[in-house]
Amino acid sequence: MSHSLALRSERSTLPPEIAGELRDALGRRQKELPARWLAAVDGAALREGSLLPTHQNEPLERALGLTLLRDELPAARPRGVVCIQPSASSVNLTLAHALYQRGSVTSVGAAELDPMLAVEMAERIASSGICGSSAAVACDCTIELPLPDRFPRPRVFLCLGNVLGATTAVGAVRLLRVLRTTMTPGDSLVLGLEAGQSVATHALSDEEFDTSASRHLGALGVVNSAVGGAFDLSRFEFRTTVDADNRRVETHVVARRAHDVEVPGVCAVRLRKGESIRTSVRCVFERNRVAAMLAGVGLSLRTWNSDAEARYVIALAAPAV
Repeated sequence: MSHSLALRSERSTLPPEIAGELRDALGRRQKELPARWLAAVDGAALREGSLLPTHQNEPLERALGLTLLRDELPAARPRGVVCIQPSASSVNLTLAHALYQRGSVTSVGAAELDPMLAVEMAERIASSGICGSSAAVACDCTIELPLPDRFPRPRVFLCLGNVLGATTAVGAVRLLRVLRTTMTPGDSLVLGLEAGQSVATHALSDEEFDTSASRHLGALGVVNSAVGGAFDLSRFEFRTTVDADNRRVETHVVARRAHDVEVPGVCAVRLRKGESIRTSVRCVFERNRVAAMLAGVGLSLRTWNSDAEARYVIALAAPAV
């Protein structure tokens, strides 16, 4: 069952599964904030009329994605298109529309962590000129992907904006496994992935840094709004770090000084000065690693296309035969 984390001022009680998820994440040695809280921030921003967030490699992703549809899937006539967390990249709308123009698509699904974000993205997909039915699917795709009954086949799944890299290695495998369970022969999976020989942080302008800081600190604000939590945002600073061993960039909110925080109905959090809560990860990939993950869940890597500098990849996978 999915639940909204819409911003509200009155204290409430979280559903047990979400409270348990948050308790577990904040109790780890490296404290974490589950991804659904950042998704709630994005959902609120989009409902207020904001543009979709963009990522630095979006032009590459769009060009590579359209080339893949033209050269690798020229005969594909899917009846269903499933966008996995389409808020991560506006290229979902571009590729979904390109497939729709082939004349076979009757349904498009938008799967998001936050229920209101799922509805918003389904509406934006429909307003982009795609007729037929659009389905808002609120779920954690590392656990389940409950598409509507009789969602049509064959299907093309779009997992763009490095969504696969927005979780740990275990989470990435779980996501691929869930996708595989909803696929049959004739279905295809298009992955948009960050690549590169080394992990590096993108230099942010002052405005970009302030926007990112506001977004990630805002996720703590959503916790406060949802349960009457006591996170004082002024006691944290935003920081980006590189984990070279795991080939990823991490974002953290870091305690400026030691303090305790009560999260009603969830847990008490004790923070030392300099201790952080990790709010997101951004992994990069190389071909052998992705091929192994795909093979491990019964998928086969068919195509691996990147730009000349190997910054971004569009990969095509399908059920192994």
